[in-house]
Amino acid sequence: MDRREALRLLSRSGLGLASLSGGVPILSSCASLRPAPIPPSPNRYGVTILVDGLRADSFDQMLDAGALPNIQRHLAQRGTTVESCAGTFPSTTGPAHLPLINGRMPGTNNCPGLRWIDRHHNIVRDYCTLETLFFDGDFPPEAYTLYEMLEGQRTVCIFDIVSRGAAEAYRPSLKTLWFSRSDSVESWRGMDEEAVDVFERVYGEEPTPTFTFVWMPAVDHLSHLHGSTSQIVQDQIVFVDRQVGRMMEVLQRKGIYDKTLVVLTADHGLRDTERSIEIRDPLREAGFSVLRDLSGNDQFNTLMTHNAVRGVSGNGYAVLYFARKKKYRWATWMGWEDRPTFEELRGFPLEGNGDVDLIELLREEEAVRFVAALEVNEPDRRTVRLMTRVGDARIERDEGSEALRYAVLSGPDPLGYSDDAEASALLNGRFHHKDTWFRATRGSSYPDAVYQVCQVFDAERCGDIVVSSTPGWDFMDQGHLASHGGLEKDELMVPMVMAGPGVREGVTIPHARTADVYPIFLEFFGIPDLDGRLPNVFNG
Repeated sequence: MDRREALRLLSRSGLGLASLSGGVPILSSCASLRPAPIPPSPNRYGVTILVDGLRADSFDQMLDAGALPNIQRHLAQRGTTVESCAGTFPSTTGPAHLPLINGRMPGTNNCPGLRWIDRHHNIVRDYCTLETLFFDGDFPPEAYTLYEMLEGQRTVCIFDIVSRGAAEAYRPSLKTLWFSRSDSVESWRGMDEEAVDVFERVYGEEPTPTFTFVWMPAVDHLSHLHGSTSQIVQDQIVFVDRQVGRMMEVLQRKGIYDKTLVVLTADHGLRDTERSIEIRDPLREAGFSVLRDLSGNDQFNTLMTHNAVRGVSGNGYAVLYFARKKKYRWATWMGWEDRPTFEELRGFPLEGNGDVDLIELLREEEAVRFVAALEVNEPDRRTVRLMTRVGDARIERDEGSEALRYAVLSGPDPLGYSDDAEASALLNGRFHHKDTWFRATRGSSYPDAVYQVCQVFDAERCGDIVVSSTPGWDFMDQGHLASHGGLEKDELMVPMVMAGPGVREGVTIPHARTADVYPIFLEFFGIPDLDGRLPNVFNG
């Protein structure tokens, strides 16, 4: 086992700060800043089940075919199903978990990926290593989690990367993690099963948890290994259905089945991968000195010997950062604290190589589908350029509202909205609300993309350039047969189904985002913060 593998194993275990009895309060020291919590409504309980990497189309097909009888019986038949549910961009574990527990998108959570750098505070992160232990402290203290809003109640986090404020946080056993190194189906299936074992044990104790979050990671990992639509993955989804049945039986035995709001969803989907490119390579060939990997960067000083860095998430998405060489210094680079302007990205100075147009360099790569960069970043104006090899478009946001405008500047429409009857109606030069864009584009190849692309640049830690891979490609050669992180519909869209007190039975609603789960639970528990509430879910 090499160093990176050891760090990866330890990160999954939660050893270190997150395993100490005082770990959660230490990481939740911001709790005193929030308003006094309001006691939740009596006899109301909540459970979120996050099935990592569960594709929306696979879920829908299997549900319709009767292959998921427990989810059908306990959730779909007695609750509400979302026809089109959008996760986040980047569509990857970590950033896409946060909206479910604090209602914020990756941009406002300042979490632009699983790997990033913070220019202003000299921080480098790779959450695929032991640095996952810093995750709870890395998103804003004012982004209160549901656990924090339910302070004083018994709240439980089972295996999830986000546990800030939870009264109890559980990690997979070392035995389970050790055998997961084999990447066998049985070992990863065992991790999902162990999560439900913990659920059963927790609900066998008093007091009954007010809220529990259960993360089941096996579908995602097995999809990477075997393909997102493989029989092995379908079998695992059936196994998840059986575990959902077990959890519902626990609630029934506890006498709270009809008092519990249960939401089942995913953080992202996946799409199958055939070819890989190391996204460092075109930058190195152009003359950049690119840091090999963030997990090998022991201190921020190491980064100062390079003028470029890339952070890959899900293998289909990457944030890229650049710095200019410091005058009179041969080995140290300046500008890590300053984001290059759009104009500088179009003509980036390299000693001995002249000026390099980074936008053109990347959009010419076959493996790169989208290149995005901030064009204007002012307090009252935000514009993002979104480009493909042949198309160029601009996204503008009205900073006084949640309205956006999308315009094609040259070539074919990068998002293909011009050829879509419903979406093309919004290409009229006017601003439209983010939900209007979602409604109009949910049937397209890039649903909700106008809002999703713009929001990721709200993160101060976001890269100077964001790239999303071409279908069939990814940005790290790890032998994966499926990847995620990008804007493709199969990556961004996830299933969502819920049932419980007040939820309308047997109903399908047209669209929602995973960020809507948080305000749903706030409303359910009687906590007054309903911005972004999912409409038409609760009776009355």
